[in-house]
Amino acid sequence: MLRRTRPALALVALLLPALVACGSDSDGEPDTGSDGGVTVEGLDGLTFSGEVGESLSVEWADDAEVEKPKESEVSTVVEGDGEEIEDGDVVMAYLYVANGSTQDEVYSDYTNGAAQTLPNDERVGELLVEVMDGATYGSRVVALTSADGLFDGDTADNPLGLGYDDPVLLVADLVEEQQVSPTPTSEEAEDTTADSQPSLVVEGGDPVALDFDGIDEPALDTPVQRLVIEEGDGRKVKTSDTVTVDYLGSTYDADAPFDGSYSRGEPLVSPLSGLIPGWAIGLEGVPVGSRVLLQIPPAFGYGSQGSGESIPPNSTLWFLIDVIAAE
Repeated sequence: MLRRTRPALALVALLLPALVACGSDSDGEPDTGSDGGVTVEGLDGLTFSGEVGESLSVEWADDAEVEKPKESEVSTVVEGDGEEIEDGDVVMAYLYVANGSTQDEVYSDYTNGAAQTLPNDERVGELLVEVMDGATYGSRVVALTSADGLFDGDTADNPLGLGYDDPVLLVADLVEEQQVSPTPTSEEAEDTTADSQPSLVVEGGDPVALDFDGIDEPALDTPVQRLVIEEGDGRKVKTSDTVTVDYLGSTYDADAPFDGSYSRGEPLVSPLSGLIPGWAIGLEGVPVGSRVLLQIPPAFGYGSQGSGESIPPNSTLWFLIDVIAAE
């Protein structure tokens, strides 16, 4: 539950940081077939069907041949009726990749069951920036590229099993803009007082919940708030540390915590860099041996997406944390 979620959930995590493209060509025009599918000039024998954001089927004719391009070729299969994607937008998208040599699907967000978020900037690489350039929300865009282009010349042992000579088909369904949580007014933690924070509910010596009686829900742009309940005498935590902690997490006025280690009897051991950003912000400089309560805004937690049923979108989070060790 505490793990950091990444803007590009799966494919981009596999391919990008090395993802590059050699250029683009948007001359291909889609045609609608009699079966409702769509074909694209330059991709003879391929038909794309299914509603954008709901499903994708790529049909290969018996005589379909796709050749490795010298430069990436980008075509719009379905033009969406939403607004044009702007620089800096965060786009909810379903991505699909097929090996053009074998005609096999090697990756699909539809198969995985969830869309991913793509920031429309250099973080996703040149090819996906090109795919989103000038596109509108609701569009289906196809790119014919190469394994060499995807992996910047390093195709050996790549996670999708693509060879150097393989043509690569990428389909991007650009569904909608992902709303972004408000930016906190500061990126640093602010020390606060007990009267502004929920109180602990303790049973059998262990914290079991937080009591929000009399506590107002904070504005979403409030910086990380830190209450040091007990100050330890160990060395101070650094953001590069791996920490060992006991913790309990809750959303505002929740009936029960969404997660915690006290009841499991097993502390969490993790690099701070692998957890939500609010932890590193709030724990930096805290001495080992301390008990702290952190109030974390959604931008430094799970953002506008939330996490599962227990953390709704744009939730402020509270974590009681006992810092056992840091190294």
